Amino acid sequence: MVMWTFVQLLMVNGFVDRYTPVVNVNFWQDLAVDGNAWYRDPSAPPYCDRRYYWEDSKAWGSDRIACLDPADAPRTTYFYQESDSVSLATSIAYGTEYESNEVYVYKHVEKSILVLQPAYWTERETGEVSGCAAFGADGRRLESRVRQLYPMRNASSVKWQERSEYLMLSLEDVLRSAGVSLDDVGGEGAPLRLQGIELVAHVDVRNFNKPFRVFDDSLSCEVRFRVLRNQFTLVRRFYDGTSVAAVQHGVKITTVATGSIGYPSVRALFETLIVGLGGIALAQTIADFVAQFVHPRKNLINEAAVDTLYLSDADKQAKGPEIDAPERDSSIEASRADSPKQLRKRRPRKVED
Repeated sequence: MVMWTFVQLLMVNGFVDRYTPVVNVNFWQDLAVDGNAWYRDPSAPPYCDRRYYWEDSKAWGSDRIACLDPADAPRTTYFYQESDSVSLATSIAYGTEYESNEVYVYKHVEKSILVLQPAYWTERETGEVSGCAAFGADGRRLESRVRQLYPMRNASSVKWQERSEYLMLSLEDVLRSAGVSLDDVGGEGAPLRLQGIELVAHVDVRNFNKPFRVFDDSLSCEVRFRVLRNQFTLVRRFYDGTSVAAVQHGVKITTVATGSIGYPSVRALFETLIVGLGGIALAQTIADFVAQFVHPRKNLINEAAVDTLYLSDADKQAKGPEIDAPERDSSIEASRADSPKQLRKRRPRKVED
């Protein structure tokens, strides 16, 4: 029990009060991986001019799904940020979700950078979380793109230091960490670039979670991406009056947050110590009970462990039969004779008034 108390104090940080934080994650779009607003590549990717019809029907699809370059239409919206979620359009169909023969995919959108920054709230404080680390499905850490986009020209610059704490990942990095690619075929038979997909980002924020580092209260933040729904994912509808004029499909990322924020507390320290000491007393009580009432040689144990104390001769004469030691039976005497260690016979002590 003493060891358990030290384990609670040193390895589980049993001296802190823990709160479950409310975590909010903010997303925004940054530069593309080549440093431009949109990835620049004049060549035509292999996924352009492909044929696709939904469920082999001519109602939705085209024999030639061409590519559109976002850099050629900078006023078009491709990123949609909301609280704890972000959507990135990867295709557009002029018409409705069910009838359209003018379908396009956006070129190189997977090269765009997403920035993820969590903030938390507890009953005691609010704050932003910096230095988040993303991990792939194989457990490997994903390298943030911040040093690639913003080389360390001046490490003392406040602006650079703020940026260095951001988690910047390309959409391609995010999809790869979830084990998919925009070139994969989705659940409805269309390439993910055309169909879209919905992911969940699990964000875990906690502190005092490192064994034997009792004074380290720094926050750790881990992000993992998983596939939530593999089907046509609607990003945005565009209207002409009240009629649907076009729809965008793409990648939607929703966040799910967990965590534990701890604060050193004298009350929590004493609670851990009291539970540990109380456990010692409870263990001793159980051991005594088993020895006196359950053990096969309980009579011998009780006789050796207890001395009868008489306060006076009158007390001995009046209450002697009730408090005298139990009579020994032959089995006990035989066991004593056979035992290598003889138990010394304890005689009642007489106390003079």
